[in-house]
Amino acid sequence: MSASLWSTALGYYAAAIVSAVVPWVNGELLMISAVPLVATRPALAALVVAVTAGQMTGKTLMYWASRKSARPRSARVQRSIERWRARLQQRPRSVLAVIFLSALIGIPPFFIVSVAAGAIGLAFPRFLAVGAAGRLAHFAGVAFVPEFVGRTL
Repeated sequence: MSASLWSTALGYYAAAIVSAVVPWVNGELLMISAVPLVATRPALAALVVAVTAGQMTGKTLMYWASRKSARPRSARVQRSIERWRARLQQRPRSVLAVIFLSALIGIPPFFIVSVAAGAIGLAFPRFLAVGAAGRLAHFAGVAFVPEFVGRTL
């Protein structure tokens, strides 16, 4: 990788961290803005990885902040957390499926899911692996699908 690509990837990584923790900074627009900056698919793939890594760094911060925070002040929020914690214990694969779908398509919003995963005590390696897989597929789609559609039309 050239020095120019490294510096671009580092910039996109940092911007993706911001987009992960500040909801109105759009990660998809960030990814789309990278497409015209590179001339090759491998270079674009490197930027996809950088954006994914930045997003997961930011979501990791949210996960741990939620995990380490004090109990919620609202009894309603606490009941909701306990319900989800019980679901996690009963059906851990279902919770992982929700995390993957959230990371892949954004429904429910991955911002909220990251906070909830920490709050209910989901094992961090599971959150990180499943979330990263979903985000990588998501940003690869954002970056590469327009080129594919443009070539086929």
